[in-house]
Amino acid sequence: MLKLGKHEHCRRFAVCSYMAVPLWRSKMMSSFKSLLLASAVTLTALLTACGHHQEKEEKEPVSTGPKLIELSDEVAKRVDFKTEIIEKRDVIVPLHLTGRVEPDYGKEVDVSARVAGRIREIKVKPGELIEHGTLLAVVDSPAVSDLQAEAVEAKSKLAIAEAHAERERQIYEEQLTRPKALLDSKAMLQNTQVQAELAELEYKRIEGLFREKIAATKDYLIAKAALARAKVDYEQAKVTHAREEQLYKNRALMKRDYQLALAEVAREKQHLNTITKRLEFLGADSKALSHILESGNINGLVRLIAPITGILNRYDCAVGEMIDPNKPLFKLSDLHSVQVSADLPEVDLQRVHHGDKVKISITSYPGQVFEGTISYISVNVHPETRTVPIRARLENESGKLRTNMYAEMDLQGAAKNFVAVPKAAVQERDGKKIVFVKKAGGYEERPITTGIAGENYFEVKSGLTEGEVVATQGSLMLKTELSYQN
Repeated sequence: MLKLGKHEHCRRFAVCSYMAVPLWRSKMMSSFKSLLLASAVTLTALLTACGHHQEKEEKEPVSTGPKLIELSDEVAKRVDFKTEIIEKRDVIVPLHLTGRVEPDYGKEVDVSARVAGRIREIKVKPGELIEHGTLLAVVDSPAVSDLQAEAVEAKSKLAIAEAHAERERQIYEEQLTRPKALLDSKAMLQNTQVQAELAELEYKRIEGLFREKIAATKDYLIAKAALARAKVDYEQAKVTHAREEQLYKNRALMKRDYQLALAEVAREKQHLNTITKRLEFLGADSKALSHILESGNINGLVRLIAPITGILNRYDCAVGEMIDPNKPLFKLSDLHSVQVSADLPEVDLQRVHHGDKVKISITSYPGQVFEGTISYISVNVHPETRTVPIRARLENESGKLRTNMYAEMDLQGAAKNFVAVPKAAVQERDGKKIVFVKKAGGYEERPITTGIAGENYFEVKSGLTEGEVVATQGSLMLKTELSYQN
């Protein structure tokens, strides 16, 4: 390598200073003549200084210690050099994770029939936007036919129960206005009373004749037995009449038969309602079911209805095919909002919280950033990878994001406090990171080791201590000059 003289170094340093000015302070372009003049003065001063000491410095041995690039404060001010003090800072360190796009919760569903049968008709096509409630297909099912027949029978039994209840209602209302049982008991009481009185008179007559030895013993015994029987009938009639009077006073007991009839109507109605709900659950049309109940003509048809609004992205059936509830026939996806799932290292768990903002980058859309929010943090840690599944929800009204796309997720996370060096101060030379530390008369090259990277700062692992001053704006020029000296 050709070794350059000190004049050549100074000349290159001054030229570099001149060339670096428009890079670091665009505002000075407006006064280009002033900059040119300042650079010329700087160049003259440097060349003069180098000329005075050229002979002495050429005799000095090459130093093997830290390399110092001489730069006075006056020159640094002219070329708009900037510096920053090394100190501990609260630095927000973003987390970078790789994940993939998934449908939002409840926004992707498989649609299948709830009963076995044969597909009679299909109403949709793959790729269509399906609105909620749209008819997807019609299925003919023997099980539905049986339920429809049972519903028709239940409707007939309900009609019979309602007719019986109506008859009992009429009887009950008639009993309220004309209590037949009470009237019958009263007539029976009066009749038995008369019979008892007549039997007693006959007994007394026969008894008198028997004592006079005119009537036979047989006739006396017969009269006595008739009197006893008449008294028993009278007492029974009195009890019956008293019960009927009590029943009439407590009219609720008179409703017993009517209430039983009403209970039968309610039972039959509930049975019919249960069958109807089962048919509707399986997919039967309520209007068609009403027609079946009225006409008695069963058809065994049920409908498959779209449970959400979305794109039909799977279609796995054909007309005439036998199906069962275990086979998904259609898949609907609503991608107006999606989520990006990723695995967060366990050590970074404390830095992520629900509601944190994230930035999503997709390979298919370079340069475009999608914003989302952390919506889920798992309570489980994977025992092998020591990661925690997380998900970020983001809007997708444009429809650009699709399921299973790979995504880069950047989380802002919580701030960390450490000794920080500005990124603008760090340069790379010979595969190592270096900074230029301000010393008396110039800037000293210093290799450093960095750790965590924030948006504007690196964590300092070694090479710098708090309180030292490093060059930020102008560090690239110092690196260029250092390469010329070598």
